[in-house]
Amino acid sequence: MKEIIRLAIFAGMLIGIGGLTYLNVGGIIGAVLFAFGLLSVVLCKAQLYTGKAGFLPYRQFPKVMTIMLGNVVGCALIAVLTLYTKNPKVMEGVGAIVASRAAASWHGLILTSIGTGIIMTLAVYGALNKNYLPLLFGVPVFIMCGLPHCVADSFYYSVYAVNGMFEWWMLRPWVYAMIGNYIGCNLPRIFMQKDLTQPIQ
Repeated sequence: MKEIIRLAIFAGMLIGIGGLTYLNVGGIIGAVLFAFGLLSVVLCKAQLYTGKAGFLPYRQFPKVMTIMLGNVVGCALIAVLTLYTKNPKVMEGVGAIVASRAAASWHGLILTSIGTGIIMTLAVYGALNKNYLPLLFGVPVFIMCGLPHCVADSFYYSVYAVNGMFEWWMLRPWVYAMIGNYIGCNLPRIFMQKDLTQPIQ
């Protein structure tokens, strides 16, 4: 369990670095560079909520939630860097994302987050089968479509928190995104009717 928590924190840090890069650069280039986070997670075999939810047995849901908590801690550690980088584009970008989450309905957040979950599971599935293009393109796809990713959102909310701007209502859209991501992560194996941990035949 200690190893899982350690690798979950590391995964959160990697996604946080990707998120920080996206906020600094913005646009399609920033979205593509964000993919560094997920590529690194897969390379290091780190424990990411949306990288495990569609592969672990359903009975291991408590393990998935432990991974999520570790991801949050990792994201928060990277969020501290925004106190020192002092780039106004970062806070502007976070503000826009947080505002979009606040304006969305609960069902809208869940439905859009399902899309992210599908993308993330298929991206990791591709990597397990030595095809890394879904990893490279999947992240920009969900970012440019405005689909919520609960771990990335953990980083954005953490940026608000370390800068003294966090409010408790932010937990509501985060929980809905987490639910939607979990559903979406599991849809590929439901539709494909197969264990995704097994290679393509």
